[in-house]
Amino acid sequence: MSEKETFVAVKREKTGTSANRQLRNTGMIPAVFYSQEGDNMVLAVNEIDFTKMYRKIGTTSLFNLEIDGKKYDTLIWKAQMDPVRPRINHIDFLGVAADKPLKIKVPVTMEGLAPGVKLGGCMTTYRDNLEVACTAASIPAKIVVNIDGMNVNDTVFVSDIKLADGATINFTNDFALVRCVAGRVIADEDAESEAGAVQS
Repeated sequence: MSEKETFVAVKREKTGTSANRQLRNTGMIPAVFYSQEGDNMVLAVNEIDFTKMYRKIGTTSLFNLEIDGKKYDTLIWKAQMDPVRPRINHIDFLGVAADKPLKIKVPVTMEGLAPGVKLGGCMTTYRDNLEVACTAASIPAKIVVNIDGMNVNDTVFVSDIKLADGATINFTNDFALVRCVAGRVIADEDAESEAGAVQS
């Protein structure tokens, strides 16, 4: 297992819209640390340093958040983007306990090459992420859907996805997650075949 990243945050006293605006003007981002143990703190982090880390680890990797010399096992719970400029406005950190369950959004990605695509089909993903119940020690970095062997009109349902021990996908009703849909060429060929069958 690779060593966790360590990121330093500082406590802040002032809160509110005006204080947050002034903070951002100094190159810092306002943040809040929420802990499963109940330790909540308002913080400030360096914008450039945080952006680099965020791009590297995303929202499913644990890192050490250092506050006043104390380190906490932490996840980036939410990074709120500015509605106009490409920058982060606010961050929610979640301090996690190794033995306590949590629910987290995990990104969905496809892996492999579907034979149906070679025939003119198109892969469609219906969910960008799924909610997973797990502990901090069993958070999957991503949910991989293997599409090798998928032909046109084949579908992978959420119930088909199996995660490692300690992690389960939360869902009530089964639903399509990935499908190889017919492209326009295939659809046109099918329509012509049906028309020919009717005429004959």
